[in-house]
Amino acid sequence: MIVRKMHFRSFFYLQLIVTLYANNVNIIRDYFLFKQVNGVVGFSCGNSENDYQIIRIFNEAGIAASIKQLTSNIDISQFLYSDHWNLGVFLDLQCSFTDDDVVKLFSETSAYYMFDHLHQWLILGESMNRTIQLLNDSVFSIITDVVISVPKNDDYILYDVYNHCKPCGGLLNITEFGSWRENDGLDINLKADKFSRRWNYHKMKVRVAGVVTQRPKDQILTEYLQEQNSVALTDNWPKFGYSLIVDIAEIFNFTLEVLELDHWEKNDRNGPLVTGLSKRIFDLGYYPSILTNERLNYADVITQVWPVRTCFMFLTVPSSKIDINIIFRPFSTNVWYMIFLLSFIIIFALWMILKVEKNVNNSDCGTTVLIIVAAMCQQGLPFVSNKWAGRVAFLHIMIFGLLVYNYYSAAIVSARLNAPSNKMNDSLYSLINSKMKLTAYKDIYLNFLLRAPVPEVQYFKKYWDIIPENKKFRPIEEGVKGIMNPRYAYHADPINVYPVIERMFSKQMICQLSEIHLFRPNTLGLWSTKNSPFREITKIGLIRIATAGIRKREVLRWTSRKPYCDKDKHYVSSVTIHETIPIILLLFIGIVLSAIICFIENIVFHVLQTKQRKENYKQVLQKYIAVIRKKIITKQ
Repeated sequence: MIVRKMHFRSFFYLQLIVTLYANNVNIIRDYFLFKQVNGVVGFSCGNSENDYQIIRIFNEAGIAASIKQLTSNIDISQFLYSDHWNLGVFLDLQCSFTDDDVVKLFSETSAYYMFDHLHQWLILGESMNRTIQLLNDSVFSIITDVVISVPKNDDYILYDVYNHCKPCGGLLNITEFGSWRENDGLDINLKADKFSRRWNYHKMKVRVAGVVTQRPKDQILTEYLQEQNSVALTDNWPKFGYSLIVDIAEIFNFTLEVLELDHWEKNDRNGPLVTGLSKRIFDLGYYPSILTNERLNYADVITQVWPVRTCFMFLTVPSSKIDINIIFRPFSTNVWYMIFLLSFIIIFALWMILKVEKNVNNSDCGTTVLIIVAAMCQQGLPFVSNKWAGRVAFLHIMIFGLLVYNYYSAAIVSARLNAPSNKMNDSLYSLINSKMKLTAYKDIYLNFLLRAPVPEVQYFKKYWDIIPENKKFRPIEEGVKGIMNPRYAYHADPINVYPVIERMFSKQMICQLSEIHLFRPNTLGLWSTKNSPFREITKIGLIRIATAGIRKREVLRWTSRKPYCDKDKHYVSSVTIHETIPIILLLFIGIVLSAIICFIENIVFHVLQTKQRKENYKQVLQKYIAVIRKKIITKQ
């Protein structure tokens, strides 16, 4: 009788275990089908029949599945690895696992940050208290997706478990997620997405840091970061980033512990912000920073928010080179050809007319050339004619000369007003070749910009390193004053310089302002620690801020517009010596040519006059000899 009772009790427990395993299989199936995961991995009790049943169920649903028994030598990083798709993970604590193996499992999964949005956990526990004691929530965050199933009578209650940030003092939150019944299956209570129901951080303190270099010592940091200076925008990068972080803190109801970084260590390649984030001294950075591959090894980019560029600014003044073509530039080449052709026709026609008119003096070809030149220059003409043909020709020559003279004068004025500026290419090579004096505003990030692997930046760095240290840097006011003089270029963030330029520059100088970029237009990002529990909510907050137009408003608030240049207005300036040299040179050539011709004419005249005198003397001598001979003959 006793033996029968023992066999009956063993059979009862065996049936209970089989029923329990069957229920666990059904819960796992229903939960992950509800989650619509791409694959499932799990730690089962090692029962091959149950494992086969779970794998078959998921394979029939098109979901890959892999199951192992939890042991101390399992490679967690490989088994639970997921980089591109959602992975379902289940752990059956009703199996005969040792507490040490379970603790080690949660420790390793925390070390590899496997409680992120790519891993969705289902833990089958015997009781909530024991499961919570074994659970490691050190890397839990708002994106954690962990559900614990606990049996209650014939049903199972599912609890949603998360922690906003345990290192920040956050507490483990346990909320009833739903239930599972054998006949009804899965019944979900929490149907809202996790961000909607977990948004409240209950005034949790978050450490944020940024680079601030211009804060007065007697001013509170938070007040300074919210202060807007209309005269000169200083520390506008951290002020912009801080304004966005404040908006995000209000959305998710957490408080800020604001830290200030004011120096960059000499051997620090990535800057104080990224270095502090890598050491987890603070959680978020409110200072927008440049994205580099090296920095991504130490911190995470939340999203890019701040448009920025830096450049050398200088004035583009009229060229100091002598341009001989300025004389011919008012007319195009075909117009000059036409003028020369018409002049030749006029000279020939006028010469023929003068030849016909017998009473006109000096009717040679030189006179006709002089007449057309005088008409072109609007001067007096050596011409008198009493015939109709000569007068008609004279009238047309005067009209032709008047038109050419006025068109040429107007074209010279128009060409000077619309002369293209001697713009320099946006290239550091061109800047160095220009031999300008170069200085810069001493920004904390300047040396970092010079380490960029771009060839022209490295070429510029070699030139920049040669400049003595005491001649490299100038304050913004002095730098802008230097720009007012030609052959001087000043490097800074244009946002800081534009307000000073608008106050000090004339309208013409604003239109002459040119820029050559050291750091070309880009968008800087806000940063967080690696796998930060605040990275996702900050990204969501920034996306909401951007779609609502708040980010654009903050950009306009913390930037200054480029001084306006009215390109339709022409600014009159004095004629420089470089513009008049071609004309003076032409006059000088004419004077020299006239002097040479005059000298030649005088020599020729002197030679001819001497020859004439000799001829006259010879003739007189011959007459005298003839007279003497005649007298001698008469006497004889």
